[in-house]
Amino acid sequence: MKKLYELVDNIHDKETMLKIIRLFEPKIKKSSRFITYSEQEDIEQELRIEMIKAIQRFDTSNIPGFFEFLERANSEK
Repeated sequence: MKKLYELVDNIHDKETMLKIIRLFEPKIKKSSRFITYSEQEDIEQELRIEMIKAIQRFDTSNIPGFFEFLERANSEK
């Protein structure tokens, strides 16, 4: 998981985006296996597009540290 965080944190080019998508390719394929064969490719492409959008919106500078996370989690109880 640390590798994924590092890739997202240092995303500067198309090649890094492709590396991230390749990491999720097995999950994309697994998620589309119950879709009719004729629509699988379209669904897989839509999943990749949504991943790219989510990665572009993700702000790694706003991720809490471990103790801050624990503090937030405990305050919600």
